[in-house]
Amino acid sequence: MDREKTGELIASARREKGLTQKELARTLHVSDRAVSKWERGAGFPDVSLLEPLADALGLTVLNLLRGEEQETAEPELTVRRAVALLARQAREKTRRRWGQILGTLTALALAGFVLFGILDRAGVFLRPVSLTMTATVYTPEGEPAGETEITIDGTRQILGDKSFVGRFAIGCVEATCRERVEARIRWDAMEVGGYQDILYYRPGEFCALGVERMLYITESMQSFGLRLEDGTVIATDAAYVPLLLSGYYYSIRPVFSNQF
Repeated sequence: MDREKTGELIASARREKGLTQKELARTLHVSDRAVSKWERGAGFPDVSLLEPLADALGLTVLNLLRGEEQETAEPELTVRRAVALLARQAREKTRRRWGQILGTLTALALAGFVLFGILDRAGVFLRPVSLTMTATVYTPEGEPAGETEITIDGTRQILGDKSFVGRFAIGCVEATCRERVEARIRWDAMEVGGYQDILYYRPGEFCALGVERMLYITESMQSFGLRLEDGTVIATDAAYVPLLLSGYYYSIRPVFSNQF
């Protein structure tokens, strides 16, 4: 096939039909740039376009392929069948290619999930936390009323379900300091809003120890504020006090850094 000869034939037949490049392009559902490219010999029509292009120009498919009109009768039906077969094979090849790509992406995604699960079970995403700090105790009216020691000792999960499991003992709340009592703190406890909560439990049961469920706590766990059921506030920073006394929990979506 000679692209230049075919291009000249397309241009000549188009002009004889009184069509502009844009009109021919609209008939074939392609851009006028594509038609211009064919006529300049810079490209060749896709095999799936040969039949509609030939029909639009009043040519035979074989003449298009040869780039010239011939008087001798040709087996046009056979040629069209061959072109249709080639077009179908091209479509099937494209579908297979996309199927392979999608299959590969799906396999990679599944492998990623499996790998994440293996690493998660192996504890790769767990970081130990061991802190002892002093927090201020505030009255239900927001006045400082003393200090209490906080002991945090456990592990924090940094990916997936970001959470902490271990001791969160509040010195002035004796029940939280008992043996075998642990806490579970979750960041993004609810999918919408970025809520953080704390639940105390012993093996086999959750415990109501007088600590309200919602709290504010940073990713490092070195800054937090929570409220007891009697209205007392325990906080490392006075900025938490008005928030906790407002009666409304202002959701904060935390940002987890890579600094552990």
